[in-house]
Amino acid sequence: MQCAACGTANPIGMRFCGMCGASLAGPVERERRRVSVVFVDLMGFSTLTHDLDPEDLRDLADQVLTSVAAAVEAYDGYVDAFRGDGLIAVFGAPNSHPDDPYRAVVAAEAGLKAIERVGRDRGVDLRGRAGVTTGVVIAGAVGSGRIREYTVMGSVVNLASRLENAAGPGEVWTGDETYRATRHRLTFEPVVGVALPGFPNVTTAYRLKAHQTRDGDPYGHLPFVGRRAELAQLASRLAAVAHEQRPRVVWLLGEAGSGKSRLLREFAARAHAAAGGGAPPPTRVVWLPADGHAGIAWRSVAGQVFAIADAEDACDRAERVRGELQRLIPGEPRWHRLVLASLGLVPNPTWRRLERRSIDRKLQAWRDVFAALAREEPKRPLLVLAESDGFDVDLDAFIELLLRADAPLLVVRAARQRELGATTDVLTLGPLSPDESMTLFLHFADPTFERAGRALIGQVGGIPTAVFELGLALTITQETHFRGSLTSLLQTRLDLLEPRARRLLTLAAVCGERAWEGLLRAVHGDVGPELQALCHDDILVRQPASAIAGDVEFRFRSELLRHAVLEMIPFADRPDLHLRVASWLEQEAPLALSEAIGEHFERGGVADAAYTHYLAAAAEAETADDRAKADRLFARIAGLDVALDLRAQGALTYAQTALTRGDAALAQQQLDAAAGLLARCDAEAGAHLRATEERLRGDLAALRQRAADDSAGTGPADGEGAPACEGERAGCGAVGSRTAANAP
Repeated sequence: MQCAACGTANPIGMRFCGMCGASLAGPVERERRRVSVVFVDLMGFSTLTHDLDPEDLRDLADQVLTSVAAAVEAYDGYVDAFRGDGLIAVFGAPNSHPDDPYRAVVAAEAGLKAIERVGRDRGVDLRGRAGVTTGVVIAGAVGSGRIREYTVMGSVVNLASRLENAAGPGEVWTGDETYRATRHRLTFEPVVGVALPGFPNVTTAYRLKAHQTRDGDPYGHLPFVGRRAELAQLASRLAAVAHEQRPRVVWLLGEAGSGKSRLLREFAARAHAAAGGGAPPPTRVVWLPADGHAGIAWRSVAGQVFAIADAEDACDRAERVRGELQRLIPGEPRWHRLVLASLGLVPNPTWRRLERRSIDRKLQAWRDVFAALAREEPKRPLLVLAESDGFDVDLDAFIELLLRADAPLLVVRAARQRELGATTDVLTLGPLSPDESMTLFLHFADPTFERAGRALIGQVGGIPTAVFELGLALTITQETHFRGSLTSLLQTRLDLLEPRARRLLTLAAVCGERAWEGLLRAVHGDVGPELQALCHDDILVRQPASAIAGDVEFRFRSELLRHAVLEMIPFADRPDLHLRVASWLEQEAPLALSEAIGEHFERGGVADAAYTHYLAAAAEAETADDRAKADRLFARIAGLDVALDLRAQGALTYAQTALTRGDAALAQQQLDAAAGLLARCDAEAGAHLRATEERLRGDLAALRQRAADDSAGTGPADGEGAPACEGERAGCGAVGSRTAANAP
């Protein structure tokens, strides 16, 4: 194992170099990073070569470059390369700081002053010039064999070189992004009408004039900010329930990170607070945790309703629950057994076939428990809070049952943005206002940073989680100054992690909003210590339930941080990572994750496999009566780069779905699309599909005939029902089966 710092070969298994002591883990092999690049050049070097002895010239260049490198390293920059009479430095790779653009500019200025000092000491008129740019590069080791050096590549590097060539003696010129990241702390003079070879769109540069310093104070704790209107509206709904003595449901919709959970907690705390005086007693609150795959977490509900804990003896828990059930819903032994079974305290009852077709009876039993709780104190409605972003059949069914209860209860259902009926009571949680965002921000930064903060707040769009991430990153800054873009700030936080933990995060970020320990273990081996550290650092959060039975699910604490990790992954590396995720999910995940599996296969470049899983996901959505999702999936299928016969098969499956819905227009559209594709297929590949197309066209004609008969009043008599379509009699439902295409 070769040391990246000194080049010494070390035995496999060594963690630190035996020669220089540097860590042998090294940086991530290659990654996309936001950096600031500095080019510093000694002006007039060619003229000096005519007047100085070669040895004196070498000594002079050596002293100049050593002095400039010392200035770069004083600001914790990385000297990327020496080039005769100048050098290239990088700030932001391999390690980042929140104020890398600022460090780059002042280091460049310090380097130019160092050049002038060397000249004065030697009695020579020496002047330098510098160019600084900020942007995204590919960073990593480049070379072959034992000669591999860490460097950065990208147009940002070339632009810095062009700016340096255009600058005058003793001047530091910067690009637009560096200027915008440092203009609150440094003073610049715009240079208009510049012409830089290879960069025709860059017509303005910024010449450094002076810089100033500011001091900051420690930040405070994150408070609850804003949302007064939403709190007032929720309070009015609760009061209406108390007055009407009838149940009501309110949907609280918002994007990830918009503060839905925090708003629910704040509302619950205010509703539960003792009112005092002659006011009604505090509201009882029950949280209803649910997962689209595991269902409602009844044990958690029982802990709130019956005051039981998993640590208690099972017999004690069962006795306490029986006592409470007898008090709340007396004379209902069957209901008692259902509740106890949902908690794993007694075996699940066996039901006859007809009973299994009806709604889950344990939901009805729990509904009666909630209704009884609500009726215990009519003046204080029961407040039920539910959070779930997925398609949760049990949760939806349970809330529908609660709405039929004759009891005063308010259900507040928090979810991401979705289409709901026109009569649904909806509160939409938008972004915080700029002033509210700044209030959050200023709890982590001194008020003197307000101008710089407003520039950064604009990047997070008023999303509370993003603003908090911004403030959280400040806590890892040892400087009193805070500058730079949000990308640099988050990159700084990620750089504090060990390389192995970073690689773990890379795979988790590619996986999506959630990742599983089994996936991370399959790729990286034992990941227990890294996962523990990432959870301790509040980067990953372990979920109470998992979409994959028997596995542990994790989520990023914020989508902002996940996207920061994604931005650091080179585009060329992403397809392989997506295929690793897709292959693992295909083996381990339930059918409900077919859409995610298809997305990973598609991004991995295996469109045929993506086609298969999208078809399965579309069928699942149609079965769940989620037509909007099914339509979206069929649209993705149509856009895949697969063989013509597969595209035609997808169109025929969509046509069959449309016929099942009774949508003649959609069926016609898809049949025409399939016909166009089949016309371009060879005869053998399209023979079976052409026969299917003909059968479906017959079904479409029959559908239209039935519609015409119904309009004329000549349809089938009540109770006779409509005849089965020809496609169903012929078994054409297999068109969209999951085995239509072979996954690799």
